[in-house]
Amino acid sequence: MSRKLSLQYRILVLVVTVTVVMMSAVVWFDSYNLRQSVQETYISQLDGMTTAINGRYEESHNIEDVQQIFDYIQYKNANVIELTLYGADKILASTNRERVGTPSPRGLVSTLRSGKTIVEKFRGADGIPQNRLVAPLKEDGATVGAIELLLDTSGKEELVRQRTLLIVAASFGITLLLLAALHAIIRRMLIRPLLIIREAALSVKEGTPYEPVELGASQEINVVAEAFNEMVQNQEARYNELQQALRTVQQAQKQLVESEKMSALGSLVAGVSHEINTPLGIGVTAASFMAEKAKEFETVYRSNAMKRSDLEEFLKHVRETTGMIQSNLSRASELVRSFKQVAVDRSVEMKRKFPVKEYVREILVSLHPQLKKTKHRVEVEGPDGLEIYSDPGALSQIVTNLIMNSLIHAYEPDEEGRITLDIRKERDGRVTIRYADDGKGMPPEVLEQIFHPFFTTKRGNGGTGLGMHIVYNLVTQSLGGTIRCESTLGEGTRFTIQIPMNER
Repeated sequence: MSRKLSLQYRILVLVVTVTVVMMSAVVWFDSYNLRQSVQETYISQLDGMTTAINGRYEESHNIEDVQQIFDYIQYKNANVIELTLYGADKILASTNRERVGTPSPRGLVSTLRSGKTIVEKFRGADGIPQNRLVAPLKEDGATVGAIELLLDTSGKEELVRQRTLLIVAASFGITLLLLAALHAIIRRMLIRPLLIIREAALSVKEGTPYEPVELGASQEINVVAEAFNEMVQNQEARYNELQQALRTVQQAQKQLVESEKMSALGSLVAGVSHEINTPLGIGVTAASFMAEKAKEFETVYRSNAMKRSDLEEFLKHVRETTGMIQSNLSRASELVRSFKQVAVDRSVEMKRKFPVKEYVREILVSLHPQLKKTKHRVEVEGPDGLEIYSDPGALSQIVTNLIMNSLIHAYEPDEEGRITLDIRKERDGRVTIRYADDGKGMPPEVLEQIFHPFFTTKRGNGGTGLGMHIVYNLVTQSLGGTIRCESTLGEGTRFTIQIPMNER
């Protein structure tokens, strides 16, 4: 695209255009007037000749007198090429003796009865510009012939040309002087103040301290400068208000995000504590049962009535009870270990080296209280032993939010679904986690806003709209990776997360 002309050059081009048009009109008008004056001079000369010849002819009717007059006029006037006297039928006299006696042009005399002089311009065989003037020859007021004057107008044409060149040169000089003066005036009164305002605008854009613009220019430019100063002052005040509002919003958002994280951690604590109560309760019941059996066995033993069958039955109860206690305490220990690791990672943002697939499984153990309430299957795929150096707490939050998002949004109650997490190492040194569910998917208008803060389709059911926004921030900021979501109605939702293996 071509660069647009500046205001200064636009004005100059406009002035040049108007000046050229006006000067062209002046040149044409002057040339036209000059040519008309020359033509009127020729006609006046012919009229004078015609009057003289008419008087002489009416007195004597002698063609020789007319011929002498023609020769004298040609002798005295170098511009006269030829003078001819046409009769009604033939040429009566002419400076060109060869034409005398030849027939006159048909209809010439009748054409001149109106009394008007005929003027024709043409170039001769040698290219010299000529004028042909024909006037009526009258006798007693009646047209009886015609007088033709053939003139060489090259001198007059040269005069007109020189006059035109002079006017053009003068116009060109005046135009240059006008442009120079106009350029200086525009530069001083318009362009320079506008450049000062532009520099002030650039300083505002770059954030440098602003000094009000003061111009000693015309009233209109000063009004623009005052309006600009007021605009900048209002902008600075508005900017400060927006900065304060942004800080307020960021602080509120941060508090909401922390609240969301703590809420998720609280739900995790409640679920795990409820999950731990079951094996601990079984262990306590088994221990109480074993204590009662021990008392009964001690009573039998002290009464010296113990039999071999009593000992065998007691040992059987001991084996069964201790086995039950051991398995349930192991289950509780596994839950506590998984929860402890996940909870510590979430509360302390610290990078460490860990096997990513095994860690995801520990996250799923901590989510077992929520998952066991559904019929969904969660599967983790990928090679074992794949280690990364990153923030495990951020990964735990991501996996938890993705799974909870699927449980809340992807399936209807009592619906059975399948959730997969596929973890692979890429050739470029990154790890790709592909999360997918086979739920009901999302329409395009929801997919476009899924990572926007406070966007949720379950606001009436307690949704805050921060879950997926937290996921996006954790992936892109905490882990330094990328996340992409794809979804089609009726075909589930897929998330592709790529993170560096060594995020340092």
